[in-house]
Amino acid sequence: MKHPLITTTFALLATLATQAQWTSDVSVNTTVRAVAAGEATTPLTAEGPDGSTYVAWFENEGGEYQLRMQRLDAGGNRLWPDTGLVVSDHPQNSAIFSYDLKNDDDDNAIVAFQDERTGALDIVAYKIAPDGSFLWGPDGVQLPTPGTTGMGPTVAPLSNGNTVIAWGTTGTPRGVAMQLVGPTGNVLLAAPIVITASTNVSIPTPIATDDGGFILQYGISAGGFGLPPWVLTAQRYDAAGNTVWPAPVQVSSKSVPIFFVPHPVEDGEDGYYVAFNSGNPDNAGYTDVFVQHVRGNGSLWSTDGTRADISSTIQKFVGGKGLALVDDDQGMMVAMQVTDGGQNQSGVAVQRLDTAGVRQLGDLAVNVIPISAQALQLWDASATDDGAVILHASGGFGQVHLAATRVALNGSTVWNPAQKDICTVNSNKDDMRLTEEEDGQMVAVWKDERSPDGIYAQPIDGLDIPTVMAALPGRSNLARLEQNPSSAPVLLMAPEYRGNAEVQVFDAQGRLAYTAQLPAASKVTLPVSGLAEGLYTIRITGNESPATVRWVKQ
Repeated sequence: MKHPLITTTFALLATLATQAQWTSDVSVNTTVRAVAAGEATTPLTAEGPDGSTYVAWFENEGGEYQLRMQRLDAGGNRLWPDTGLVVSDHPQNSAIFSYDLKNDDDDNAIVAFQDERTGALDIVAYKIAPDGSFLWGPDGVQLPTPGTTGMGPTVAPLSNGNTVIAWGTTGTPRGVAMQLVGPTGNVLLAAPIVITASTNVSIPTPIATDDGGFILQYGISAGGFGLPPWVLTAQRYDAAGNTVWPAPVQVSSKSVPIFFVPHPVEDGEDGYYVAFNSGNPDNAGYTDVFVQHVRGNGSLWSTDGTRADISSTIQKFVGGKGLALVDDDQGMMVAMQVTDGGQNQSGVAVQRLDTAGVRQLGDLAVNVIPISAQALQLWDASATDDGAVILHASGGFGQVHLAATRVALNGSTVWNPAQKDICTVNSNKDDMRLTEEEDGQMVAVWKDERSPDGIYAQPIDGLDIPTVMAALPGRSNLARLEQNPSSAPVLLMAPEYRGNAEVQVFDAQGRLAYTAQLPAASKVTLPVSGLAEGLYTIRITGNESPATVRWVKQ
């Protein structure tokens, strides 16, 4: 069934929505969508404009699944109708398959999934503007695969405004296909590009390059149908869909389990990094973690990639994006779930690799959460300016809790206590995801089977407070300290902040030690002389961009 093209302005949509706002109560959380009957499931997230977050999910209404979306602003307010924006109510399969959601350079959301509007399972895609309007028309773009059906699409918005969408096909053997879609929803290739081999080809993921083209990573089965693992392979394509490298590149000599789907992360230089599970070379039957860099010219770190931890006595698994790229100087943080041999006890470890693929924390990863009998599961990790935040779950059936741990570049935990509660509701949870950091905030989103069932979210704030002393000086362009170190900080304020600003003082662990509104004065002494000696971060917010300075209490 078609729905009308939505052209309502952003302001009107905001008035229709129930203002949810973030809650600090982790026993409640912020509701993205709750349903009295049926279910809302399989959420995905993407970044929107001004610190907002797009959330997509499938909702079962009257026995039929619909694809719906919501946009939350930086304060947790729902900007679209409370029930979500109905993207598609065309017939769906009774099963929910994997799908994808990305944001483009204009902060639009592009979502691709599969439905049965033609009577067969095939790929469709929609581009949704921040105001909720349908930029590719009310029915999106249909992407059929001649002679077969498609499922499991992945999306990469390209630098020239086009979008590449790749998916798996159901032929024998299976293959992958991809199509280019223009900015207005026009299909650019007369027929999809199809990749096949003598065995199954699957798990395609495109990675955008700066020339308007892309690299496609995919897996080729090491055997026939069934359990044989994937051999990761990549090929680069130009903006017209022509191959660039003389031949596809084998990403690693290490194979990937057939049930694992790696998630490439752009390197910002026309290549990508990827973390993946494979066999432990020193202990057959154990799972290990490797990381590889595929450069824009098709070259690699090495034939295998870099092993994140050389232990042969623990099992190691990556989750979510697999790695969090900090920057070219600091490299990337690789979070791993670690378990005993029988996978009865689990914990979390982290390794940092530089951009040359060299382990920075030693041959053994740093234990963030020691292996214990708790039922712990790693779900995702996102980078901060000086480390990463790791999202994990613990608890048995019906009693799952969510928490996050922030780690510095050396693998040490930052918060005290180290684990910050995200959700303490006793319920089953799934599909936990962590957005990228923006303006000091990440957002955790997940499917929750509490009553009422639905999609819930929780912010993680204060991530722009660095964990190392050298990261910030004792002054900024808008505020500085009269003397540093000192027994009490004396702030010298720029006119922009006088009379309309709030000050917060954080200790070295990121805990809030003091907060107040600042008076309309150019010089303000903060009444915090009773704080213990040590390093503090002072953050001032107002109409201007936040000013942050370091203060050493003596």
